[in-house]
Amino acid sequence: MKNKKNIIVGTAGHIDHGKTTLIRALTGRNTDRLKEEQNRGISIELGFTHFDLTDELRVGIIDVPGHEKFIKNMLSGVCGMDMIVLVVAADEGIMAQTKEHLDILNLIGIKNGIIALTKCDLVDRDWIELVKLDIADEMEGTFLENAKIIEVSSTENTGIDELKEEIKRIVDALPDKDLSSNPRLYVDRSFSITGFGTVVTGTLISGTFNLDDEILIYPSNKITKIRNLQVHDSNIPTAYAGQRVAINLANVKKEDVPKGSVLVPNNTFTESSIIDVKLKTVNLPFEITNRTRFHLYLGSSEVLCRAILLEDEVLESNKEYIVQLRLEEPIISKRNDKFILRLFSPLYTIGGGYIIDSNATKKKRFNEYDIKNIKRLDGCDFKEYIYNYINRFSDKFYLEKNYYNFLSDSNKNISKLIDELIEENKIISFGINSDRLILSDKFVEKLIEQISEFIGDFHKKYPKRIGISKETIKSKFFDSLGGKIKNEFMNYLISDRFFVSDEYISLLDFKVSLDDADFKNIEIIKNKFNSDKFSIMNFEDFNLNMSVEHFRELILYLISNKGVIKLDSGYMLKENYDSAVNMIKEFIVKKGAISVSDARDLLGSNRKSTMELLEFLDKEKITLRRENERILVK
Repeated sequence: MKNKKNIIVGTAGHIDHGKTTLIRALTGRNTDRLKEEQNRGISIELGFTHFDLTDELRVGIIDVPGHEKFIKNMLSGVCGMDMIVLVVAADEGIMAQTKEHLDILNLIGIKNGIIALTKCDLVDRDWIELVKLDIADEMEGTFLENAKIIEVSSTENTGIDELKEEIKRIVDALPDKDLSSNPRLYVDRSFSITGFGTVVTGTLISGTFNLDDEILIYPSNKITKIRNLQVHDSNIPTAYAGQRVAINLANVKKEDVPKGSVLVPNNTFTESSIIDVKLKTVNLPFEITNRTRFHLYLGSSEVLCRAILLEDEVLESNKEYIVQLRLEEPIISKRNDKFILRLFSPLYTIGGGYIIDSNATKKKRFNEYDIKNIKRLDGCDFKEYIYNYINRFSDKFYLEKNYYNFLSDSNKNISKLIDELIEENKIISFGINSDRLILSDKFVEKLIEQISEFIGDFHKKYPKRIGISKETIKSKFFDSLGGKIKNEFMNYLISDRFFVSDEYISLLDFKVSLDDADFKNIEIIKNKFNSDKFSIMNFEDFNLNMSVEHFRELILYLISNKGVIKLDSGYMLKENYDSAVNMIKEFIVKKGAISVSDARDLLGSNRKSTMELLEFLDKEKITLRRENERILVK
């Protein structure tokens, strides 16, 4: 079936206008499977069947209930339909549910359809012509405005062949399905079969499912495997977008996967309780105010929500709005998913539309910046949409693979578009493949400004220091990063933008500010160090006319210029430290090891300083303690 079109035809229309009878005439099968449906003569649940349109094309059919009480069931079947047969009975014409079904189909984005005028054997020609004129008026401005009206009598089997021909004509013009994006199936039936276990059915709206694929059941978040696949009652190895699919799931109960669940590969979607949408209203019974409570229908799922009117005080009939929906339970969805809104009570369809941002953040009403950003997302192509997401989350320092769930498209396609954004210098990347860190150009530019300001403030506070340490910058601005990427990113940030001296960073125009008194005190400090070369000294060991803070700044200046080294409790001149290390190394080479007393005598220092120096050499992995002696680390 891969190279053939996989098509779902749906029915719609008022109760008792002959939808199920028409399908029986088309297919020879009755889609009313429940005893109650057959006894009452009305459809309650969705009905499913198929027929061979040609020798090469088998078409799936979804029969939806027409009664207003079962609109909720009708809505769960709409997702995945490629075309509609709107059924209008010739003896009654357009009725209330005909209009509501038509509104729903128009809002959900169905593009193709036929109007079947049924029960034509019950009325005369003049009446048929009047009804057809009324239908034409009602269809004006809808996707069925130019649809063909075919006169049918299901009981006498007239018009059926013409209906099939028109279905075939429309099917031939339909585009191929998207098989490359992530698979997704909304469950519209769930049941158990003895000896097989749990079976679910639904329309595969994108991608492909294969035998033994591991999939996630949402919202129960159970991981399962596909044990068996069926399309049109036949076992198959692979199911393709556009097919009605029955899936036998491994090791789950039917309670784990009720109607309204979604089947997706694990780690391909991110749940959210806030979505930004484009909403188009229909004829409203009254004005809708901010925070009105609604039923949101998406796929076969239903969730309660409140509508935040971002631009308006009220919703009026037959207009489009940017709205934020705040959901009472999280969902998984993606950009351009279609939805319907019905009032919480009374259950009245007020509108529908499509999702702009499936992982939105809370927005304030009448905020021009937020509204402008939503409209930019709405009007952009997928590459720009990816850029906007990366720009929004750059401060989280996400890796490329983290964005796959947000964007819910094939990893390959997302990665390809990210590569193009990198080529265009809109995205900066560090690392390789899906583990690369990706950041927007705007974020990096802003981060560099923040780092420059931070270093500038540091220079004002500590004018005697050569600069700030790299580690301070890393921990302050991107501590969450790790390993090689952290260093790679640091090197990118400081390249050509700052002056770097080993581990210290300063602004390019910065110069250390020392006065004559500072230079004199530095000489005093050096002389004092040299008076007892191998002792570790601190402020108290110097006779200086300055505060501890001032002394510390001069010492830090000397450290940053590699004139002084800091040990645990104090400092040594770097040249004296290097000399001590060389003397200790030479002693160990000759004698094999050195004790604390050996080192004290060798350096002519006090025991405390000698012990601290040896412990420091252990930390630096120059020496290794073995009982009461040190040996060289190999």
